[in-house]
Amino acid sequence: MRKAVLFLALLLLLAACSQTSQPTLPELSSLAGGQKANPFGTLVVRFKAGTTVAQMNAAIVNAGGEVITRIPKLRTVSVLPISADFSTKIKANTKVKAVFAEKVLTNPATDIAAEDAGITGKNDPALGNPGINPIPDPWHNLTSFLGETNPEGILQWDDNRMNVPAAWNVTRGDRTVRVAVLDSGVEGAHKELAPNYDNQSSANTIPCNLLTRQFGTQLGQRDCNSGDTNGHGTWVASRIGGAVNGFASNGVAPNVQIVGYKVLSTMLGGGLTTWIVDGMIRACDSNVDIINMSLGGFNHPTLDAEDTLLWVEAVNYCHSKGTAIFASAGNNHVRINRVNMTMGGVTLTGVGQVDTGPDGVASIIPGSSLASGDLRGLIETPAGIPGVIMVSSTSNANGAAPYALQPGIEKPTVGAKDQLAYYSNYGSRIDIAAPGGARKLGVPRYDGGNADILYGGWGTLAGLTANGEICQDPASASLLTFACFKVNGTAFGWLQGTSMSSPNATGVAALTLAAHPELQGNPDALLAHLQGTARTNMINETGPNDQFNTAPSLAGAPCSTGWCHLKFGLDDGIAFSDAYGAGMVNAGAAVTTAP
Repeated sequence: MRKAVLFLALLLLLAACSQTSQPTLPELSSLAGGQKANPFGTLVVRFKAGTTVAQMNAAIVNAGGEVITRIPKLRTVSVLPISADFSTKIKANTKVKAVFAEKVLTNPATDIAAEDAGITGKNDPALGNPGINPIPDPWHNLTSFLGETNPEGILQWDDNRMNVPAAWNVTRGDRTVRVAVLDSGVEGAHKELAPNYDNQSSANTIPCNLLTRQFGTQLGQRDCNSGDTNGHGTWVASRIGGAVNGFASNGVAPNVQIVGYKVLSTMLGGGLTTWIVDGMIRACDSNVDIINMSLGGFNHPTLDAEDTLLWVEAVNYCHSKGTAIFASAGNNHVRINRVNMTMGGVTLTGVGQVDTGPDGVASIIPGSSLASGDLRGLIETPAGIPGVIMVSSTSNANGAAPYALQPGIEKPTVGAKDQLAYYSNYGSRIDIAAPGGARKLGVPRYDGGNADILYGGWGTLAGLTANGEICQDPASASLLTFACFKVNGTAFGWLQGTSMSSPNATGVAALTLAAHPELQGNPDALLAHLQGTARTNMINETGPNDQFNTAPSLAGAPCSTGWCHLKFGLDDGIAFSDAYGAGMVNAGAAVTTAP
């Protein structure tokens, strides 16, 4: 009875705000062609070992540049050239190791298809007492949302698939476990995050002076504080560590401490490499146990070698501090191979490189050119950097006979639970899988049409910022692309993507560290434990992009290139290890099994 009353109240509130708080979730687009262009023209200057900060600053100024971002521990500076001959002068300095153009990484969710301290287990007086912050919070097990019921029968199906409720019998996490979210910022005052948010350590690494110079004070100010003017970072943080407070729903590890680093600009729609790497160094110096990066891009193995090596140094630095790094596998639906290569004289083991064959071409929206999806041979950053845990994404379960809707499919099947999501990258570089959600029919909206929804437990649910870009999208007119709703002024949303699977895996890792503190400071052992306890009973029917299927979409859009549709069926399904890595994170097994 209580569930019915809560849901009715939610429906009434939704009706009141449905015209202004349901932004369109965009359709799948690739980051092909090397991602967004850097609008600032900044360069990265890397210095040789032994160069002091004073020497770095002097070298930049003397060559005619302005220092934008300093990362002293990596001997790296982001520079805005002032003099026309800056590059020539700085390269002539004997202390300079490399100079290269700075790259922009985006948030994968923006490219998704057309995304109490120390108390654990039975010692927690709240457990078993429904009057005092029960686990889980009220929405978690609601059976439907706006009349939509998913096969799991509860809204937060992703926790069930990761066996999280079983882990909650042992631990909710612990405030000694610190998780850094490097993203669009975190709304620390969000009702689900306020009890667990470390405001003192959280920071903004975006150089406000550069933004305002380029976009003007009024626009640049949107990114001049550590708040979240997009909503994505708040979603990620609340999915990891949303508190148990008797309101709405909680995160996977509701007692861990969250530290937010704003590294992605709302105005730019992404972040420069140095902004993100600066956030990594600050987080690892702040004694965080885990970093989550639901963001990504691609580097050319030769042209972008120095940028890749900067990522490598940052990851190695964090590993030396004992920090585990989780990152989203990406939403391009390409194969990411695990390879070894030598770059700039450095031998790298376990690099994530996009396949050089047809499986290296991303899903292409009908009407787009083949070049828009051609990622063949590129290196994924940061998820493909050695030492980063790459997380693929799985869906809930596809609706009845979804593949019959897709043109060119001759053998319609009913989608099984936990299939590789239609957008998720896959391949031998995948370390582990977690739920990221997918549209109801398991295909892009251009193939699934108006029946292909996210709400009701097809996508995944967590908090958003009420005044953020996701919730304020003026195109938010239709429930068919439902992404945001508000209750008592607090925002939540259904999203899908590897941006969602990575924090789910991160949450399970946080529970694991709380149950096994001996794993803190040992990221390799943590990954090995998660892989050794992973669930392996999934069967995947999602195949690669179908380069030969040129049939039009349901809307009639032609696909002259192929690669607009996916193969499906047991005969076409991507192999288990390529889809899931070692398997699905299993919180119950991870916290109860000795390392």
